[in-house]
Amino acid sequence: MLSADIVRAESARYTTSLLCIPGLWSAPLVWRGFASYLAHRGWESQLLDVRAVDGGIATRAAAVAAHAAALSAPPVLIGHDVGGVVALAAAARAPAAAVVLLAPVVPGSAPARALAMRPATVVPLLLGRAVPPPTLAAAAPLCGELPPPLRSAVVSALAPDSARVVRDVVRPRLAPSPVAGVPTLVVAGDRDPFLPAPAAAALARTIGAQHEALDGAGHWLLAGPAWQRCVGLVHRWLVQRLGEPLLERYAEATAERDEDAEP
Repeated sequence: MLSADIVRAESARYTTSLLCIPGLWSAPLVWRGFASYLAHRGWESQLLDVRAVDGGIATRAAAVAAHAAALSAPPVLIGHDVGGVVALAAAARAPAAAVVLLAPVVPGSAPARALAMRPATVVPLLLGRAVPPPTLAAAAPLCGELPPPLRSAVVSALAPDSARVVRDVVRPRLAPSPVAGVPTLVVAGDRDPFLPAPAAAALARTIGAQHEALDGAGHWLLAGPAWQRCVGLVHRWLVQRLGEPLLERYAEATAERDEDAEP
């Protein structure tokens, strides 16, 4: 069952909230720094834990869509890694204000298959058991751009994930496709081994998204040298694309404050 950890805005400014979806083997905690930055700028975030959802990528997307549909306003869906594919598929099932894919992993791509089909994963995949995350030695494509202490911390926080999801990464059952009427952004590091720049541009064209490349960044955009550039880019893009309706809560709060201040 899907659960959420809510990071409240320091001073709520926006009419919608953010649903943050982690990638393969990752816990919601990976979003904490990202969400804290955005909380300071007026955003409320929900850090989703999809690991307990029994099923593959489509099942996780359906759970996220059901969660989104129960909110008071269509949310922004933000996914990292495989979470980006989940976010895009969820937006096709429930109203969404926007979709942001951070360093998405494209199911069936050669780099994705190489990471998923390691010797340690073969038996769990065959038996349908939880698949262990990569060891520090095997995690270079995932977070090799991070400084050694941070890389070790990221890898140690990874946990086994569903064999169904890993199978969907190896043999895709759900191809990324555009969601009509929903602004979509793809952010990818120009040194991401899972999504090289030409592949990121091609994915963006396929799903009708805007593509933004982060110079000198790898796959792990939620920490390390590039994370503040990444979250700043996302914040600016959301405000620019969603426009004035996004600021209604801020305008109402300012008006109420001004009325209260009148003698």
